[in-house]
Amino acid sequence: MTHTCERTIPTAHQSGLQLIYSKLAAWRRNYKTRRHLRELPKHLWDDIGLGEREISCEVSKPFWRE
Repeated sequence: MTHTCERTIPTAHQSGLQLIYSKLAAWRRNYKTRRHLRELPKHLWDDIGLGEREISCEVSKPFWRE
């Protein structure tokens, strides 16, 4: 399976359905990324360059916020 980057910036060439799909894909990515970050062990936080405050702030965001 080939994975490609999703465009989340609306353009004049995208249809309404494409815009909805792009937004849903971004929301799903946000949800999964934040869930993974929430479950990440503390000893790995330094490896990704984030502290407890940054992680807490990021995981507290709702999925629809960038």
